[in-house]
Amino acid sequence: MSMLPLVKKVIPGPLKEKIKSINQERRLDAAMNRLAAISVNETPGVDVLTELARAWGEDGYRAVGGYLEEVTRWATEARGPVLEIGSGLTTLIIGSIARRRGLPVWTLEHHPDYFRNTESRLKRYSLTNVHLTLAPLRDYGDFCWYDPPLAELPKDFSLIVADGPPGDVKGGRFGLLPVLRSYFASGAVVLLDDAERPQEKAVLQKWESEYGLSHQLHTREGKAWAICTFAD
Repeated sequence: MSMLPLVKKVIPGPLKEKIKSINQERRLDAAMNRLAAISVNETPGVDVLTELARAWGEDGYRAVGGYLEEVTRWATEARGPVLEIGSGLTTLIIGSIARRRGLPVWTLEHHPDYFRNTESRLKRYSLTNVHLTLAPLRDYGDFCWYDPPLAELPKDFSLIVADGPPGDVKGGRFGLLPVLRSYFASGAVVLLDDAERPQEKAVLQKWESEYGLSHQLHTREGKAWAICTFAD
């Protein structure tokens, strides 16, 4: 008779969680090592991304499926600084890819717990090219959005990965353009996640009417994301 069920039963809950956490970190270490070993101009394969996602775990906000692949592909092709709105697994992936090519990444995070979690992971993997910034949400009148350190930001972001703020914030993700449009390089691309949600659909319409943005919508398994560009 196997002793495993009995052993599991007698191990205290906190110790079980500690063991689970250690195993999760080891798995993420291995996945990050695979990512770091990929050549400069090579886009990480689906197998690598899948393992990274499994190792990261489900936190309710993690980028998934086709959007994660899209972010990775565009990060590999980026020619200038990258701006990320909302932190998490994508921060590690974008940071690792950008580091190989000497590119900085600026990530805005409004939630202190998510900020601390991402910060510890960035230190663990020595991703010093990522400038993770705690930027609380601010009321701009018609919308709420992050309060970024404008004086410190580059003026030539080539890729913008918009995965925040949460959908219940006034104005959704609209604030990205009125606050930071002037910090985008010519030809910049914006990737907007959760484009299947009514609020993000409304944001895309407002961006189009007020900023001349056009977008391509992509869907997979009920999730949608938009690839947004501007008329020069």
